Amino acid sequence: MSANQPPQSRVEKIIHSMIGDQIALEPPQSRVEEDLLSLKEVIEQGGGGGGTKDYNVLDNKPSINGTVLQGDLTLEDIGAASNGSRNSYDADGEEVTIGGGGGNGNTYDPNSESVVIGGL
Repeated sequence: MSANQPPQSRVEKIIHSMIGDQIALEPPQSRVEEDLLSLKEVIEQGGGGGGTKDYNVLDNKPSINGTVLQGDLTLEDIGAASNGSRNSYDADGEEVTIGGGGGNGNTYDPNSESVVIGGL
């Protein structure tokens, strides 16, 4: 089959459409044509390995804290602390609360390695 000659059979039309030619295809009339059209569909959806380019149809999506990572999630949706209230640890491994909102939370100053309690 030469790329310079138009397809001569229905099977050739399907194959040409698989390699990028814009050809109007008729409904399949044989098992071979059905199989070629199925293969064409698999290739167009992301590859010969049964893969996909659509994240939403994947099996075994990653998750955090039991929440599947899909859609528009917030840190709270996945059980992560927000920037306004989280626990951190100083150089000695002691827990230090950073933030807390409203200016009266505890803050850790890494330069002096000290904790400012309640904005004092």
